Amino acid sequence: MLNGLSTIVSPAKSIVPHMDKLIALRNNACFYPSFLSTTNDFSMQTFLHSHNVAAIASEIAANLGLIEEEIQTVYEIALLHDIGKSKIPEEILFKPGRLSKEDFEIMKKHSVYSEEIYLNIMKNSDKPGIRKKAKIIRHHHENYDGSGYPDGLVGDEIPVLSRIITIADIFEAIIHPRVYRPHPVSEPMKVMAEMAGKKIDKDILECIYDVLNSYISY
Repeated sequence: MLNGLSTIVSPAKSIVPHMDKLIALRNNACFYPSFLSTTNDFSMQTFLHSHNVAAIASEIAANLGLIEEEIQTVYEIALLHDIGKSKIPEEILFKPGRLSKEDFEIMKKHSVYSEEIYLNIMKNSDKPGIRKKAKIIRHHHENYDGSGYPDGLVGDEIPVLSRIITIADIFEAIIHPRVYRPHPVSEPMKVMAEMAGKKIDKDILECIYDVLNSYISY
């Protein structure tokens, strides 16, 4: 069993909500306005990216045998993992080409902003595990080798659901065009394999290689 994964208590099913539920989330008074941008369609770009990451992450979680509650959690958290980008200056967020070192330091703050916004959204909730879920959001850019941010966590110090979202987030980014890269990355699975044990959890990647490969159009 992979370190950090829950004991399987029942067969896990992939929980990917229907589009009507996604639209309800998108239009939620607490959720959607945080994605608004004054000069760019940040709302739609971020929503589509987050929806894709959530779908991929929940399928990864299901294939790893996580219980349904964890699959649902990873889906919901992945939808909000980038909400903190709403606080990043647009000239950095939509900058074509590589970010400067100074710009990247500002961009790195989005994971902490995402945690803060999530806690603010949920401040009146009596649901259990809110702070634990907030930490999953905070750590979605931690690298397995400790080179990530914001806290430089290493290996199993990183929550397993964060490690799953990291894989889904990176994979989604390399199979779709970006403002700084107008074309998808060629040989995405080769790129993912090169990150194993460095940016991403090698054991998880080995278990879900076919899941990711199924998203690629050759």
